[in-house]
Amino acid sequence: MTILFERPYLTVAYDEELNCIQQNWKGFAKSHDFREGILKSVEFLEEKQADKILSNTKEFSVVKKEDTDWVAKEITPILVEKGMRKMAFIVPSNVFTQVSVNNFKDEANKIVSICYFDDVQKAKDWMAGK
Repeated sequence: MTILFERPYLTVAYDEELNCIQQNWKGFAKSHDFREGILKSVEFLEEKQADKILSNTKEFSVVKKEDTDWVAKEITPILVEKGMRKMAFIVPSNVFTQVSVNNFKDEANKIVSICYFDDVQKAKDWMAGK
């Protein structure tokens, strides 16, 4: 795994074995920081020609509905156009953050295969087709 981008609220890495961009979100990110992390993920997906994103939101705080709508409606189609086939989320135990993730799912699940997991290894197995 190669770290590509690091901030207090987010680490973005590339998993060569899975050809996957992995986001590890932590704590809270302001709207512009959240969007910066998403745009960096788009950039790295294209640069590495990855076809999957694993977003670990287990330790992440609430995201504004406007931001999840932006990702679902504007960014996800770009990711699909750039080759993303699968997206996995590691769901948080925080019910409020789950609402943010579910809001994204309702919109984005229309154009890409999205699954939710409570464990990173289960998500990786799904991505690998196991």
